[in-house]
Amino acid sequence: MNRTLFLSLAGAGLLLSGCSSVLVERDYDAAFNFQTLETYAWKHAVQPETGVPRIDNDLNDRRIRQAVDDTLRAKGFTLAENPAAADFHVEYFMEFRQRIESSGGSVSLGIGSYSGGRAGSLGWSTGANVSDYEEAQLTIDILEPNADRTIWRGRGLRRASSSADPAKLTSRTQEVVSRILKKFPPQ
Repeated sequence: MNRTLFLSLAGAGLLLSGCSSVLVERDYDAAFNFQTLETYAWKHAVQPETGVPRIDNDLNDRRIRQAVDDTLRAKGFTLAENPAAADFHVEYFMEFRQRIESSGGSVSLGIGSYSGGRAGSLGWSTGANVSDYEEAQLTIDILEPNADRTIWRGRGLRRASSSADPAKLTSRTQEVVSRILKKFPPQ
């Protein structure tokens, strides 16, 4: 494999891996004592219907709940047998949005020499490539059960996947949930 082909393939791999990244945002109540939390329960035993078939999907609901349970369990939290006795409640929301992107303009400068002297060139691009894509957003809320108020919120955004492979969907869901909950509880 020649060097140019290798660099092209490596660049394409980096570009594709960049498309799968997750942008995560978090917010929390700085006055809340998160060190007191040990047990949790789901706010809703059954995910509330939104009227959007893509979101109201019990397969995705089970994937998300399992990923949250696995992540919280790995952090030392226990799913309460009695939801009323839990230290905190968990709920989530899904959303899909259409997004538009365009390539930015660019300028290039070339300078060189040849047997008759030197030459230069200037080129520019207006960024005419426009495309649309779908963005998926998963929001996970941690609630104080007695007051039913949000004490921590994490949100993950990424390009939506059109994969129909259940193993890939499960893996991507686990990745997004673990990235969202990575800094829960806040230190």
